[in-house]
Amino acid sequence: MSRKDYVYKVLLFLDLFVCALVFRDPDVTISSETGLAMNRAKPPLWAKLLNGFLNAIQKGHCQMAIQADIVRAQTAIAYLQTKQP
Repeated sequence: MSRKDYVYKVLLFLDLFVCALVFRDPDVTISSETGLAMNRAKPPLWAKLLNGFLNAIQKGHCQMAIQADIVRAQTAIAYLQTKQP
């Protein structure tokens, strides 16, 4: 594993850990939680602020994060299915 991959995985873990502490959901990132909150009829203020900040860094970041979390979950499922007896 390259140093870049290792750093990415550590940062992803920290993101998931903080999300688990704040939202009590260890399976998605903070960006995904923000995107899901923005999809509500009345998004909360924290989601509007964080979404605006993240969009300034990367346009469409939260929606891309939702898709990335889906892919990560599907990859984990595929891996687990190969380990079944």
